[in-house]
Formats: sequence, structure tokens, C-alpha cells
Amino acid sequence: MPKNILIDYKNVNFSYKKIQTLFDINITIKKGDSIAIVGHNGAGKTTLIKLLIGILQPSSGTIHSIEYAQTNKLGFMPEHSALYNHLSGIELMHYFAKLKSVDFGSIDGILKLVEIDFAANKKILHYSKGMKQRLMFAQALLSDPEILILDEPYSGLDPNSRRLFSQILQKLSAKGKSIILSSHTLEGLADIVDNVVFIKKGRVALSGEIKTIIDDLDLDDKIKLALDKESSADEIIKSVQHLITSYTLFNNKLTLFYKTTNNIEILKTITNIASIQDIDINKANINDAYYHIYDKL
Repeated sequence: MPKNILIDYKNVNFSYKKIQTLFDINITIKKGDSIAIVGHNGAGKTTLIKLLIGILQPSSGTIHSIEYAQTNKLGFMPEHSALYNHLSGIELMHYFAKLKSVDFGSIDGILKLVEIDFAANKKILHYSKGMKQRLMFAQALLSDPEILILDEPYSGLDPNSRRLFSQILQKLSAKGKSIILSSHTLEGLADIVDNVVFIKKGRVALSGEIKTIIDDLDLDDKIKLALDKESSADEIIKSVQHLITSYTLFNNKLTLFYKTTNNIEILKTITNIASIQDIDINKANINDAYYHIYDKL
């Protein structure tokens, strides 16, 4: 396997109790890649990750990974955490540090980084879901891993915690760490990862660099217009009819859908229309790609 290849799924199939759940999976992840595995609940995301870390074995096909998979250079945060509720947060971190042969000296800094240090001496029994997520994120960061694998890391997090996780992951990615995360939500993913794998019903529906996927799908940009209550949208729609692909109108809010190449021309046309109170421009993004794939493919 080439030295720059971190993980390589080749024609991977997986069946559980005679029911096939993954079909002909082919994914290549390079060193330093940041990648999101995205799909509905039950699409096969967690199974892919369990195959990667060796909890499950493929029914057929192969998964090649470099030496990190069985060393402390891999940090893993599972979706469902069966924590030892009788331990405190700091005691659990000591336990994982011993398993990973990591010096205790780094623990306080990691707990502070994920902002769970305030509860370090509290029993995990009394942790909220979000606090447990922070603690599991903290243990994944022990040993300063080269690969960080996170299964639904945003589950149960409030907006502030989501932002904190994202900021930490962005910094790790900038340092050249490889990040693989699964998610069924898309908020903020494009700020963390460069690549995405869309999983649908156990198959790879589409994969690649986010920007390339958006361009290849030829998705529409959109402009949201807040209109004067007394105005009619008819004039605006008529003036841009030749430039748009579709539109929606609801409660004096008009949304125009169009190809990126028509962006300037549309703006020139609508800028001086007095009935428009506000303009909000939205470029096609990963959310649009997600809905396109799951609605159309």
C-alpha cells in the first residue's frame, strides 16, 4: 500500500445474521485527510467505523490500514459510551491513560481543553449526556493520536459544545492530524472536513472533496428576498425568469434558485427594486448536496 494511504476499503461487504448491511464499499483515505461519513440513521456509518478499528470483520473484501490502527496513534470516540458510573471523570481518564501507557501529566490540560475540568472529581453517574461526550472526547485525545476517529461526536451536544468540538477539530486538522467522523447532521461539517462520503442504504452514494461534489452536482445557489408587505413578487419573478431555475414564495419571502453563473446578472436586476427590504445570498453547500443525494439518488 502506498505510504500516503492511511486506510483503504476494497470491495467491502458486511452481513449481520444473514442480512447484508454494507455493499461493495470502496473508500481511500490519505494521511492528513479530514473526512466525514454522512448518512441517515441506520445507513451503515457506525458499521464502517467498527470495521475500520477491528471490532467487526468484513464478510468479504479487504480493509488495509497502516500501523496506527493497533497503536496509541489512534484515538477513538464511540457513539454509545458504556462508562463506569462509579468513577469520577479524572479516575476514568487515569484508567484510559494506563491502558494507553500515557503519562498522567497531560490529563489536566486535556480536560481543560474540552472544558470538562470543572467536573473532574464528580462521579460520572451525575454527568449529563453532553458532559459524557466531552469526557469521551477527552479520552480520545490522550496520547496525541495521529488519527482521530469519532462516531457521531455531536450527539447530545448543545450549540456551545458543538462549537468547542469544531474548534478543537479544526486546530487538529491544521496540524496534519487525520480526522474521520461520522454524522447524520451537517451543521458546521464543512468547517472541519474537506472530504465527505455519503452513505445511503449501506452503499457509497457519492464521495470526494466537498467543493468538487457541489460543483459536479451542479447545485443551485439561492437568494432569499424579504419583500414589502404591499408588494407583489410577480414583477421580480418576471424580471429574472430567464435567469432562475425555480422559486418559492411564502409570507412575503421570495427565494430564487439559480446557477452560479447567473449570480451577478440577478443581483444587477433586483438591486434597485424598491419593494425588496433585505437580500440574503446562499451559495450551494454540503446541506444541499445531502438533500440532493437522499432525495434524488
